[in-house]
Amino acid sequence: MDELEFRRRLFADPNDKDVIAQADTDPAKQRLVKEMQDFDATLHSALDISVPDDLAQKILAKQQADTETSNKQSAEVKQLAWYRRFKAPLATAASALLAVSLYFATSVQAPLHAGEHALEHVYYEAEALALTDEVQLQVVNEKLAMFGGKLESMPGKVTYATFCNFKGQRSLHLIFQSEHGPVTVFIVPTDRNEATGTDEQFADARFSGSIKPGERADTILVADLNTPLERYETAVTASLRWL
Repeated sequence: MDELEFRRRLFADPNDKDVIAQADTDPAKQRLVKEMQDFDATLHSALDISVPDDLAQKILAKQQADTETSNKQSAEVKQLAWYRRFKAPLATAASALLAVSLYFATSVQAPLHAGEHALEHVYYEAEALALTDEVQLQVVNEKLAMFGGKLESMPGKVTYATFCNFKGQRSLHLIFQSEHGPVTVFIVPTDRNEATGTDEQFADARFSGSIKPGERADTILVADLNTPLERYETAVTASLRWL
């Protein structure tokens, strides 16, 4: 299989026997296979939630209680006065208004949720911010190639590069050093096939961040407050190429 087919199959199944055999004589491929297998195991472990033994009984009990409540409410409805006929249209309109309000509220908050997740991710791996050994761009691109991408350059020395789970999506987590301190970059693949929306910003008491929607991936940056993120965001996205 060629290089592209190897990476596609590795991304789909890190335990593919043909992919593992293909990597036998190539140390770089072996390293990629090992990292993807480790990440896949971590992801499965995080999603492996045990089911309580009495879950089925609880569900049946809840259903029975709901049925009894529903029957009681149905009996009460039959005894209501005629004015209910006039209240029904108002209740329907109120419900529709509430649904629309909730839709717009959740739509507006969606970018913030990604920002909150990015901040939590940075705090969780805060020790990585202090790393100083350089990760070569070739190593970065070996990982990014799994998503069909390549970086021509980075605006600072890369000191951290690993796959991560960003809100359930396998992504690339980078850290590069700038004159303002370490800058975290998340490259999160997306299947929207077009760049939608505008840049989003978020912040807390220590960090600020930005989200740049893209055709193939969203680029999320997080750094100390007062770091010129727009400058670094422009540099990273301008350097990002899709194969």
